[in-house]
Amino acid sequence: MTRRLKLDCTLTDESTAKFLGDRLYVVRTLVPPGYEAYFRRRAQYRSVQSSTAIEGNQLDEQQAIFILVEDEEASTPDEIEIKNLDEAYDLIQQIASDPSVRVDEGLVRTMNSMILRGLPSAQARSRGKYRVGPSLIVNSETRAIRYRPPPPELIPDLMTGFVNDVQEWIQEESYPGPVIAALAHFGLISIHPFEDGNGRTARLLADMILQKTGWSNEGMLSVSEAILRRQQDYYGSLYETQGVNFLEEVDATPFVRFHMSVLSAAAASLEAVVIDFNRGRQAFVDRTKGLLNSRQALAFMFMSDVTPLSTSSFAMLAGASQSAALSDLTQMVEMGIVERFGRGRKTRYRVSPQFQRDVQREKEDASRIEAGTN
Repeated sequence: MTRRLKLDCTLTDESTAKFLGDRLYVVRTLVPPGYEAYFRRRAQYRSVQSSTAIEGNQLDEQQAIFILVEDEEASTPDEIEIKNLDEAYDLIQQIASDPSVRVDEGLVRTMNSMILRGLPSAQARSRGKYRVGPSLIVNSETRAIRYRPPPPELIPDLMTGFVNDVQEWIQEESYPGPVIAALAHFGLISIHPFEDGNGRTARLLADMILQKTGWSNEGMLSVSEAILRRQQDYYGSLYETQGVNFLEEVDATPFVRFHMSVLSAAAASLEAVVIDFNRGRQAFVDRTKGLLNSRQALAFMFMSDVTPLSTSSFAMLAGASQSAALSDLTQMVEMGIVERFGRGRKTRYRVSPQFQRDVQREKEDASRIEAGTN
């Protein structure tokens, strides 16, 4: 007898999806033309760091982003996890826009394989393969049983039915994109098909579906960052939906509701970031009297918001040659906007503290003026 995970959802109120869609549209219009890649990259860095942090990765945001921006050689398991997931996000960015790519078992296996590549754990040696033994999810602090996934002999049938359902929901537009993403996220965690990396794979799959169905603001949202802020609620919604033991018929509405709420929170966070970015960019232009180019404005905002840059990382970020990047950064040093530190290959550029304070003051003034006119 073929076994199948049957997921139902009663949260299909069109007004809920319309409200979220309207909010995403408004946020998208705030992104200044030419800076879309910046916000996509920013969201990807935060998604990678947040998704791994949910699973216990110890690198903080600054450490993780440094590894990714500077393309440093990964030497620890935590660093390898970060690099792997970033490469997996690069993959979904490419395939999400291709309508010929189907959600199937091969794609899900590939995601898991990429996420676990090169890790020293015993579980990672079976990356991309369905588990062959039992699994038990326990609370790391209390050791209480959190969840018992299905036995391994059921996984092949369950996964076949699961990916077929997801693909059909996408193809037939059975639900709004955020609902499909939430159902896929929950379904994969519920089946728990792999020895390791199930949570990261599920969040990656959900993000790909949001992009594929047009609900990710072109990859500028970081849902995992919003989930990390509500990590206990995340676990609570999974428990409320599935319970302790795997069930083949589940009303996934509680988890879908949670997932919609963190997607909305991600949109609100992006809106705040974009507004702050626009104020900072205008303050930068005003302070430099329009003498610097858009690449330099991008470099300033990235260094202010994310991390110091090397010449090569700035060149990659701005799509410029090494010589143009060096010229841009040298001019900014000479104008007192950024300062150079380190030597040789370790040379980096960061925003001058005084210039940062001046820009921050102008941003605050602009915010007060804006608040006074509303």
